[in-house]
Amino acid sequence: MRMSAAHCREQEALHLAKAANEPLESRRKIAVTAAKAWAMEAALADKRAAQMTPLDALDAAITQEFAREEAAEADGDELSI
Repeated sequence: MRMSAAHCREQEALHLAKAANEPLESRRKIAVTAAKAWAMEAALADKRAAQMTPLDALDAAITQEFAREEAAEADGDELSI
């Protein structure tokens, strides 16, 4: 499963926040390194999204619809068709 750029940026921000609040230098370095890796992954996700074909976009929309239906069923909501 490919991660979205938004997810990658959330993870990057999380690790930067950890680095800012970490008293130990070694753990700060690890968090900053992880943040940089997430930033690189976000850039790759943006690149993949730009290269999507219309069929890929349709597949993504269908997959999202199935996910929404499953979430609604899990919540006990009835779907109106």
